[in-house]
Amino acid sequence: MSQISFDGVTVKINDSVRLENITLTLREDEHWAIVGANGSGKSSFGKLLCNSLKIVSGTCQAAECPAFVSFEKLNEILEEERYKDDSDFIGKVDEGTLVTDFILGEHPDAGAREKLEALAKDLAFTAILARGLKFLSTGEMRKVLICKALMQDPDLLVLDEPFDGLDRQSVLVLNDLISKSIGNGLRVILLLNRFSEIVAETTHIAYVKDCRILMAGPKEELLNSEALRRVHAFHYTLPAQLPQFDPSTEIEPLPENLPLIEMHNVVVRYDEKYVLNGLNWQVRRGEHWKISGPNGAGKSTLLNLISGDNPQAYANDITLFGIRKGSGESVWDIKRRIGLVSTGFQQDYRVGVTVKIVVISGFFDSIGVYHEYSKTQQDIALEWLRMLHMEKYLDAPFRNLSYGEQRLVLLARAMVKQPDLLILDEPCQGLDDVNREMVLKLVDHLGKTGRSQILYVTHHQEDRIPCILNHLELVPAEGGGFTSRIICG
Repeated sequence: MSQISFDGVTVKINDSVRLENITLTLREDEHWAIVGANGSGKSSFGKLLCNSLKIVSGTCQAAECPAFVSFEKLNEILEEERYKDDSDFIGKVDEGTLVTDFILGEHPDAGAREKLEALAKDLAFTAILARGLKFLSTGEMRKVLICKALMQDPDLLVLDEPFDGLDRQSVLVLNDLISKSIGNGLRVILLLNRFSEIVAETTHIAYVKDCRILMAGPKEELLNSEALRRVHAFHYTLPAQLPQFDPSTEIEPLPENLPLIEMHNVVVRYDEKYVLNGLNWQVRRGEHWKISGPNGAGKSTLLNLISGDNPQAYANDITLFGIRKGSGESVWDIKRRIGLVSTGFQQDYRVGVTVKIVVISGFFDSIGVYHEYSKTQQDIALEWLRMLHMEKYLDAPFRNLSYGEQRLVLLARAMVKQPDLLILDEPCQGLDDVNREMVLKLVDHLGKTGRSQILYVTHHQEDRIPCILNHLELVPAEGGGFTSRIICG
């Protein structure tokens, strides 16, 4: 390993944003965590470390063989898989690119296969090697990308939010792998939103704010810094009341005694592989639910059965808002009562529109806006953006925002019509500590004072929302797949 250094480096990120005057030295025996809030520039700093950004001014000494793992790469891969999907033409489900083929490439040798098997064992994902990429959960896909990077034998591994989307056991597995990699001489740099995810082997921290390095130094020194604590402090005041409701989107209220969701012995499988197996669940009026389970347990599949994005819903005994699935209702009859935030939806929102249009599209349950919208709807959209401290991005291109900033915009979109059912699938994924606390407080406030019932998926035990008293846990089912375990009160 050689020293990595930057001296007065400035790089262009896009037409309006640049990393400015980066001066930092990372010595051979140091392992760094680059920490910063959403939109601070830390992901771009990671690209700079891996020679992926053109330097405008200054000088640098970079790693010779770096590897970079990020959310952006995950989205690119899944978009390509969707583009190549031939399911409609071949009359059956197209598996797409298998995990083994993706990691090894077209012409693997025996040594590469042995190395992959060892890494898959270390990362605890041997069972998914023969599965198609598009059928993986976010956490499983993250493991695959890290494994592919390690197969390149890099001299520097930069991991952008490596723990987001991972269940507790997978976090422990990845922690062990990072420790083992460092012990074997690999330099690892983590790009993080949360200080709590800094690993024990980290020796130094750089704190990035407004595309500049605000402070940097030994880990213990920065973690005990009062100045850093002030900069990173959480200052959020709950609104006295939620934004107004748009009367033009009002739909017939549901009867008070009508369950929102009823599922009986639900089964979802692809060929002979079960995802959900014998799941039973009822959501009654006034209930908010937490949904948990390990990576690959079918949490997103369960939510897609509700939102109408999984056709196997029609082969099951599922009733939503008093309407039996397959009884003649349209997908839009369901979607108009639902607000949704998920990684899959964020990946699908690829149209080139402004933040304002993204939020307003929540009134129409669309990606983009293809109708005239009212001044009332525009005003309500701005109110929700203000509540999430995102109003300054009103006219900014959505795709220019960081992953975490996009997440906040999609939260505003989901909440803007105050739907009967608010589905939040890992809503804090990609958020820094400050924005995470803001979202948790706001969701709790919405659950206590608003008109929406909440379904909340999270892997983080500390992300507790007091208004949520009911818990659906997905646990292994006899015969394969996962089934429901209900914890109430």
